[in-house]
Amino acid sequence: MRVLVVNTGSSSLKLRVLDGDRVEADCELDRWEGEDDLDAFGAFVGGIDPVDAVGHRVVHGGADLVEPEVVSPDVEARILALTSLAPLHQPRAVAGMRAVARLLPRVAQVACFDTSFHTTMPPAAATYAVPAAWRERFGLRRFGFHGLSHAWAVRRAPEIVRAGRRRDRVVSCHLGAGASLC
Repeated sequence: MRVLVVNTGSSSLKLRVLDGDRVEADCELDRWEGEDDLDAFGAFVGGIDPVDAVGHRVVHGGADLVEPEVVSPDVEARILALTSLAPLHQPRAVAGMRAVARLLPRVAQVACFDTSFHTTMPPAAATYAVPAAWRERFGLRRFGFHGLSHAWAVRRAPEIVRAGRRRDRVVSCHLGAGASLC
């Protein structure tokens, strides 16, 4: 299956076509102005073989978007409703979805959430040390970030180190413009 992966950053756009684990094409735009900035995005899409699906990296899924979701107007609205939790990223992710809808209108799109990986954090790790009334009133909790990167790393590390090693003994470090440990 050929998948176009769309990773919208706060100002950049990274595109990659995967066939299984093989990268068939990629493009990184340092500046991308959003869903109406289709020139370079469209040139990339027009220069690749057809894809079967599109996957979008979305920074925040909140407490409810914890599994991959087929992109729909409802899913877009739910992502935008979380803008206060990731103001530089949520609107950009939806802009990417809308741009793809214009460029590849017949291709299924799926939103994948970085926060999904961390949904199994134990309560002690997800709980902020603030009064319980604040946590309940404002829905405060830790969500964790860079989960798609961490998920790949903890699956891949044992394959590299030695087959059969325990996967619960891996420390994953995501180092980039944003950084996190897991």
